[in-house]
Amino acid sequence: MKKIILIASLLLTTLTQAQISVEGNGEPIPNGYVYTTNKLLPMAAAELRLTVTNTSNAPINLKLRIEEMTNASGSEVQFCFGEQCFDNVTVGKTVPSNNTEGGFGLTLAPGASNNEVDHFWNNNPGIDTNVPVKYKIAVIQYTNEGVIIGEPLFTFTYIYDKNFTAGTADFASLKNIGITLNSTVVKNSLDVTATQNAKLEMFNINGQIIKTAAIINGSQSVDVSGLSNGVYITRFTNEENKTSQIRVVKN
Repeated sequence: MKKIILIASLLLTTLTQAQISVEGNGEPIPNGYVYTTNKLLPMAAAELRLTVTNTSNAPINLKLRIEEMTNASGSEVQFCFGEQCFDNVTVGKTVPSNNTEGGFGLTLAPGASNNEVDHFWNNNPGIDTNVPVKYKIAVIQYTNEGVIIGEPLFTFTYIYDKNFTAGTADFASLKNIGITLNSTVVKNSLDVTATQNAKLEMFNINGQIIKTAAIINGSQSVDVSGLSNGVYITRFTNEENKTSQIRVVKN
């Protein structure tokens, strides 16, 4: 009986999901991160470089997988991980293929990271060029036998939107008053992380306030599902009465 319990315990340990950290273009990014750009190649902003680090105490096998595609044909992209790349993708596509050492996907030792050349970029303006192109991608963990372990360890979304106007300076200005946004292109909710309480005000193109919300210290989602599609100037005012604003696109 003790042997059976020990074997079961070892199996459970083997199938326990690993811990990872992820960087995008050299900066730490959170699970659920949204990268939005208005650039196609050859502009550098079309590329999202990915660095995944194994923060567990045992080797892990990883792949990237295309979870969702919106207004995207899957062509004119580059989907690279484990130094293997694909130029055409479909939902469910994974990278890399099995390695040569008996593992499945890219095997990372404890503390190790993938090669810095791994990335995702898009050079396709979309099936409908007036609608943003979206790719949702997941980091998946596998056993050496190719069995998926649990839910995705991490997901992120890559968006190409030719009308996107927020730049690095806009996000930096928000960060200076303690506000971080996952994305400025939204559908039903605006995801906000704050280091202190703040007030949110959204203005339409006529300068009218059409929504206000109290932002509390921490992470939250502001419901914008009732707003019409369009561009809104979104202003944040923190407890120190410092303000910053950014354009938010509702679609």
